[in-house]
Formats: sequence, structure tokens, C-alpha cells
Amino acid sequence: MNRICYLCSSAQNSVVFVENGIDIVQCSNCSHVFSTYEQEEHYEGYWDDDSSYDLGWWDNAHREIYQDFINKFLIAPSGKILDVGCGLGFFVKRIIDQKPNWEAIGYEISEKAVQFAKDKNGLKNVFSGIVQNSGIKKGSLDIITLWDVIEHIPKPHSLLEYLHSLLKPGGILFLQTPNFPIQLFKAKLKVMLKGMRTDGHYLEAKDHINDYTEKTMKMLAKQTGFQNCKFTILKPIASVSGSQGGSFGSFLKKFTIM
Repeated sequence: MNRICYLCSSAQNSVVFVENGIDIVQCSNCSHVFSTYEQEEHYEGYWDDDSSYDLGWWDNAHREIYQDFINKFLIAPSGKILDVGCGLGFFVKRIIDQKPNWEAIGYEISEKAVQFAKDKNGLKNVFSGIVQNSGIKKGSLDIITLWDVIEHIPKPHSLLEYLHSLLKPGGILFLQTPNFPIQLFKAKLKVMLKGMRTDGHYLEAKDHINDYTEKTMKMLAKQTGFQNCKFTILKPIASVSGSQGGSFGSFLKKFTIM
């Protein structure tokens, strides 16, 4: 179990939630919240199980949020956008279908998910592997997106520094990640109402290694060269950490840094 803060390297922390024996702690120095579960730096996550691929509902659940993003940010007649952790490619496909003059690229660690994106979604510009090895030209991108990705990465600094180098001056990095204060409230409420279940979705301690607040996200942005942070609460979506439906909507936070 890791007890060293991923943002400031302090070993001083206190437990804020225990999920099936795994402590989720808050750093006493910088207030960052993280899981003590030691996850691999690069892992396939939800996409390593073929049973997860019956996910037409995944596209439906995110459709309105994706559309809002496209309407707000892809207003230029053309441009280049990279989706990191593109999963099955639904967001990339939506851009290609609606904005043919935009070049949309997806990168995903899971080879299985990328194969699905190619075979089922008909995508050519999606690639498997670590995005840092992509060879994308520095200063060539207008927008980079990470939908439900940053919370899975134990040590995010090198990734964000690399992505910063790919953006044009004034480019946008868009991160969507769970809003931790609301997630913690929901987790505690679930336990209070139904008790702790081994198959329950609480704070996803084995998958969500870093849990961000506005304060700690601003700190991470500053550490990796970004500025002009903006936050927006997104609309609820109909999926909660890989589960369909559920009695609790998932309120997510949009984080935009430039």
C-alpha cells in the first residue's frame, strides 16, 4: 500500500474512507486525496474484460456531454484534437461524424478497446499504446481531452507535461474527472443505507488512484506548466464507474486548463 502523496511526496495523511479494506487518505500537507492501493502505472482498466464491450449504453450515457463539448470548443472551421484514453472511440467518432474538417486522433492503452474502435466504430485514427510514445509533433494540437482518465493515473506529472508540449500556444487541455466531495458524500450515503458490499461502487479504490478537488487540480496544473484553470460541474450521466444505471447519478467535474 502506498502512503506517499502523489502531488507533494508527503507521507503525512489521514484516512477519509475505507473501501473493502483499502484506505483512501488525505494528505496533511497539500490536502490531496488518494487511494493507498498500488495500481500499475499503465493498465487496461475497464477495457481488459471483453464483457465490458457491450457498451452502446456508454455512448448514450455520454452523448449529451460530448455534444455540449463539441458545441462549445470545436467552433473553429478546422483544427486538431487528441483524445487520450479514448476507450472504444465513441467521442472520436462523434467528432469525425460532425466535424469532418477537424482531425481527431485517439490514444488508448488497451489493444482490445482500440480493436473494437476500429472494427465496430470504423475508426482509423485510433492507436494503442502509451501516448508519450506517439511521436505527435510538439505544438501541433489545438485541444487535448481526457475523459475519466486522470483519476486512474498514479503519477500524472510526466503525462501532463508531455501533453503540455503538444499543445499550440493558447491550446486547451480538457479533463473530466469525478467531483471528489460529491463522490465521498455519495459513498458514505450508500454505506449508511446498504452497508459496505464487495461488489459495490463507492470511490473505486482500486481504479481511481487520485481523487481531485479544485484546489489539488489547480496545484497539479501549476506543477505541469498549465494556467488559466476553469471548472464546471457537468450534467449527471447515466453510468457510474462501469455500471449501467444505478440509483445515484454520477456528477462529474469538467476541468479546463490552457
